[in-house]
Amino acid sequence: MSSRFLSSLRGYLSHHWINVRRVGLWVLVAVALYTLVGFFLVPWLAGSIAENKVREVLGRELLIGDIDFNPYTFSLEVTDFTLSDPDGHELAIFDRLFVNFTLVSLIDQAWIFQQVRLEGLVIQEERFASGESRFSRLKDDASGEPKATGEDGMPATVIRDLDVVEGTLRFADHLTTASDPSDTTSTIEVQEFSLSMNDAALHENTEFPIHFAGQLKAGGTFSFDGKIQVLPAFEINGGLSVEALALSIAEPYLQQFARLAIKGGNLSLDGQLSVSGDEPLAYHGSAGVEGLSLAPLDPGDTEPVVGWQAMEIEQLDLSLAQRSLETSSVSIEGGSGRVIIHEDQTTNFKRLLVEQAEGETPAPEGDGGEEAAPLSISIAGIVLGDSRLQFTDYSLPLPFSTNIHKLNGEVSTLASDTQIPAEVELEGQVGEDGLARIEGTIHAWQPTRDTDVTLTFRNLLVKGYSPYTIAFAGRRIAKGRMDLDLGYHLSDGKLKGSNTIVFYDLELGEKVESPDAMDLPLSLAVSLLKDSEGVIEMDIPVTGDLGDPQFHLGGAVRSAISDAIGSIVSAPFRFLAGLVGASEEDLQQIAYPAGSSDLTPPQRQRVGLLRKALLKRPELVLELAGPFDTDVDGPALKRQRAVEQLAEWLREQGREISTPDLTEESTQDAMEAIFSSAYSETSLSEVRERFTSEQDEDPEGRSKFDAVAYRAHLAEEVIAAQPVTDADLAALGQARAVAVRDVLLADASKDQDEGSGVEPKRVLLAEPKKVESENDEQVVMEVGLALD
Repeated sequence: MSSRFLSSLRGYLSHHWINVRRVGLWVLVAVALYTLVGFFLVPWLAGSIAENKVREVLGRELLIGDIDFNPYTFSLEVTDFTLSDPDGHELAIFDRLFVNFTLVSLIDQAWIFQQVRLEGLVIQEERFASGESRFSRLKDDASGEPKATGEDGMPATVIRDLDVVEGTLRFADHLTTASDPSDTTSTIEVQEFSLSMNDAALHENTEFPIHFAGQLKAGGTFSFDGKIQVLPAFEINGGLSVEALALSIAEPYLQQFARLAIKGGNLSLDGQLSVSGDEPLAYHGSAGVEGLSLAPLDPGDTEPVVGWQAMEIEQLDLSLAQRSLETSSVSIEGGSGRVIIHEDQTTNFKRLLVEQAEGETPAPEGDGGEEAAPLSISIAGIVLGDSRLQFTDYSLPLPFSTNIHKLNGEVSTLASDTQIPAEVELEGQVGEDGLARIEGTIHAWQPTRDTDVTLTFRNLLVKGYSPYTIAFAGRRIAKGRMDLDLGYHLSDGKLKGSNTIVFYDLELGEKVESPDAMDLPLSLAVSLLKDSEGVIEMDIPVTGDLGDPQFHLGGAVRSAISDAIGSIVSAPFRFLAGLVGASEEDLQQIAYPAGSSDLTPPQRQRVGLLRKALLKRPELVLELAGPFDTDVDGPALKRQRAVEQLAEWLREQGREISTPDLTEESTQDAMEAIFSSAYSETSLSEVRERFTSEQDEDPEGRSKFDAVAYRAHLAEEVIAAQPVTDADLAALGQARAVAVRDVLLADASKDQDEGSGVEPKRVLLAEPKKVESENDEQVVMEVGLALD
C-alpha cells in the first residue's frame, strides 16, 4: 500500500508541479522574494539592528538616513550617518558610504571588497582635563562586547579600492594655560582630507599603499604617501610633506609652560615618517619654520620675544625608540631676540615661564613604566644671518636700551652626550658705528661646567650707557666712546672673569640722585685714568662661585669696578707714580729746607717726575698748599733776617759781603752795633764781662776773654730779636708752592726730562698750610688733587 501511495504521489507531482512552466514560476517567485528581501528587508533590518545595538551596548545614538543594498551587485550604500554621544555631541558623521562586495569572496573564503568609498566624513574627538576622550569612553563602553577571534575565527579582509573624500577631523583639547588657568580649549581642524588605499589586506605581515592628504583650517597643507600594515602590529612608512602649517595651533600647549602667544610661524617638513611596534615615531628629512614670532600675552607688549624670518634644517633625524634627535646645521635668517631686566631685576624670560607644581610634569616613562632615558640631542651647528638682539634694563634710575643688529656667525656642534664644548663665533653691529663680537666655547647642556667666552665691543657711544653710571656713581655721561673686552671662564661652577674697559674722550655730565649710587669721586677717577690721548683703560677681574646662592654676577662686577676705582682714588699718587716708575712718596711729598722755598736737586727731580705724570694725565688738576712750620721755619727765618740785617749794615759801611757770617771776627763790630740797636738797655761791657774770666795761673794776673762764645751769643740774641710774623710764615709757604708750580709749568726740554710744561690752569695754588714737621731740618708739602 505504501508503494502504491508513493508511486501515486510521484505521478501527481510530476504531472501537476514538476514541469517547465511550474519551475519558471517558482524561479520567478524566488527571484521576487530575493529582490524584496535584498532591496527592502535587509536594509531595514540592518539599520534597525545597528541603531538598537549601538543604543543598547554603547549607550550612544546612531541615526542613519538611508541604507540601500543591491543583492545583485552586492553593493551597499549608507547615507546621512550620525553617531552621537549621550550629551548630543556628534562623534562621527558621513554623507555617503558606498561598499561593493565581490562574489569572489564566496570562492576565496575571504571578505573581498572591490570598492569602499566614504564621502563627507566628519570625526569630532574631544579630550577632557581628566585625560579621557570621547572615543576612549566609547572604547571603554564597548570593552564588554565579545572581541573578534584570531585569524582562524575571522576570514581575511581585502579592500581593492578604498577612498575617503572631503573628510573633516576636529580635535578639541581642554587645557590649563597661562592665559586661562581655569580652562582653555584648543581646537585643531583638518579640512578636505582625502584617504586612499589599494589592495588593503588585513592579513598578517601584509603591506599596502596608502595616501593621506589635507589642509588645516588654521593654515597649511600636508600629504603622506607610503605603505601601511595593520597586523600583527600597526606599521606605517612613507613620505611626509608639510607645507606652511600654522604653528598657532600649538599656542595652547606652549602656554602650559610659558606666557607666550604665537603671533606667526609656519612649519614645513619633507621627509620619511615611520611608525612600528619597535619605533613609536621616527622622522628623517628636512624641516623649516618661517615667520616665527613669539610675543608676551601682555596686551600692552606686542614686541616679539623670540622670532626669525626663516629657519631651515636640511636633515633632521628623530627616533623615539632610540631617544635621539640629530640635525644638520640649523640656519636662522633674520632672527630676533629681546632680553628685559625689570625694575625688580627679574628678567622677562623668568616672568614668562609658568611655574610648574611639583609632580605636575612627570618625566616620560618607558614601556616598562620606568623613567625613560633623556633624549640625546646633536645639532651640527647653528648659523645666524642678519639677526638682532635687543637689551633693555628698567632696573636703573633711567631706562636703558641697546640693540645689536646685523648679527651674523655660527655656533658649532651642540651635543648632549659629548664632553667637547661648542665653539661660538658671532659678530654684529651696535648702533651706527659700534661692533659686537662673541667668541669662545660653551657647553650648552652644562654651561657652568665648561665655558670660555669673550665678548668684544668696539666703538660704543658711551652716552647711551648713562643709566648704568647713574645707578653706579650718580653721574651722567656727556660724551665719549668705549671698547669692551669681557672674558668669562667657567669651570665646575667657578667663575673667573677678566674684563678690560677702554674709554675714548670720556666726559662726565651732571650729577643725578640715585639711592643705590656709590660715593665715588668719579671726576677724579676719570682725570687719573685718562691719558694724554684721551684714553682710559681699566682691567676689572671678577671671580666667584656660581653655586653660592649669595653670588650674583651683576653684584660681583659692580663690586669689582668699585674696588678698582676706589683703590685708584684712595691712593692717586701711587697710581701716578706707577705711570713714571716712581714710588708714591716721590710724587706726593716735596721737602724744603727749614725757612727756605728753594727746591734741592733731589726735590726738583721729584717735581719733574710729577710733571711727567701730569703730562700723561692731561685732565688732572693739582692743588699746591705751601707748608710752613712755626717751630722749624720760624728760627730759620729769624737767622735769615739777621744775616740780611748784617749785610745791610756792612753795605752802609762800604763793606760788600753777600752772605756774611754772624759769628766771624770781621763782623763782630757790626754785630755789636746791631745788638746795641736791638737791646739798647743792655750794655755791651756787661755782656763782655760774662765771657771774661780770671786766669789764676797767669803770673801777670791777666783775665781771659772768650771771643768765640761772645760772638755766638751776639748772633743768638740778634737772631732772636728778628721779627717773624704769621704772614711771613704764610708767605714762605706760598713761595714754596710757587716754586713747585714754576717747575711744573716750565719747559723741560732743556732738562734731562723731556716734554713741555704743564698748562697753568692745571696747577692751583691753595692757601698756605701750617704743618708739623717730623724733624727740625725740613718741611714737607703734601701735593693734593682737585676734586669735583
